[in-house]
Amino acid sequence: MKRLPGMLVLVCALVQAAVAQAGNQLQAWTSGPPAGEWSAPWRLADIPKLKPSIRTLETQAGRKVLHIKADAAAGGLLHPLDLAGDKPWILSWQWRTEKPLRKAQFATREGDDYAARVYVLLDYPLDDLPFLTRQKIRLARTFYDPNLPAATLAYVWDNKAAPGTHGRSAYTDQVEMSVLRGPQAPLATWLSEKRNLRADAIAAFGAAPQRIIGVVFAVDSDNTGESAESYFAEPSLELQAQ
Repeated sequence: MKRLPGMLVLVCALVQAAVAQAGNQLQAWTSGPPAGEWSAPWRLADIPKLKPSIRTLETQAGRKVLHIKADAAAGGLLHPLDLAGDKPWILSWQWRTEKPLRKAQFATREGDDYAARVYVLLDYPLDDLPFLTRQKIRLARTFYDPNLPAATLAYVWDNKAAPGTHGRSAYTDQVEMSVLRGPQAPLATWLSEKRNLRADAIAAFGAAPQRIIGVVFAVDSDNTGESAESYFAEPSLELQAQ
């Protein structure tokens, strides 16, 4: 009987840990430009040698929203993560775009621009990947970015392709592009999305990832030289309810 209090403490700790793990893994936007720095752990995600997009935090209808504007520019806002990828994580968010891109072309190098996109960064054991893919990732991590993900899911708002369209990035086979909103989507209107990341990763890459290492909200127009402007709100990443 003397062990019971200790056991109760352990059980309570495990329950609290499970509840914490089940909650939203994306921290709320509480501060950001122009009033201050981005609230941790959010940070800018820019592409070297490209003009960065303008990212600000605004208040609309009493809630904080991310505003990204890109004039022949690219960039996003990153939330780093370190989560087990074999669990049924559900990513949800709201987004709206103010105007379509005219010259963008889905999954092509010259037209690789999107009025809004959401990246989910995934990590796979390199030994599970094809030899050439392993070598490319190792070289890229050595010379460019040691934290480069092994694979990425990219959910996009496209100007021509219909929702449900899929394709690999024109730059790398390790990025799966999925169109969630197309040319028929209403502009200047908040729309909601919800994705099962494990299911999408298995469909795209044949297996669940080892880890989920980040989520990025982004807008880019660097290839077409156009102007794009979108908003994001209510980011959430939680385990699917059983």
